[in-house]
Amino acid sequence: MDAEEIRAGIKRIIAKISGINCAEMADSASYVDDLGLDSLSILEIAVNVEHDFKIKEAQDDELSEIRTIEDTVRFVGRRLCVEVA
Repeated sequence: MDAEEIRAGIKRIIAKISGINCAEMADSASYVDDLGLDSLSILEIAVNVEHDFKIKEAQDDELSEIRTIEDTVRFVGRRLCVEVA
């Protein structure tokens, strides 16, 4: 799995939860400011990302640093030992 596959998977999860088209999501999009998601939707995304990518539950300090799609890609990349540019 590479960074693009991770990015595409994360955007599919966001689309499923939010109804926003993947093509309309910039990699730098903020969950709150750009996508207009609330904390419950963001938590649902986090749970789905952990499940779909089969990674251990994120710690609170890790989650607090995730604000954008690209932050999520980097987080998953670190957990899967995939280099993300």
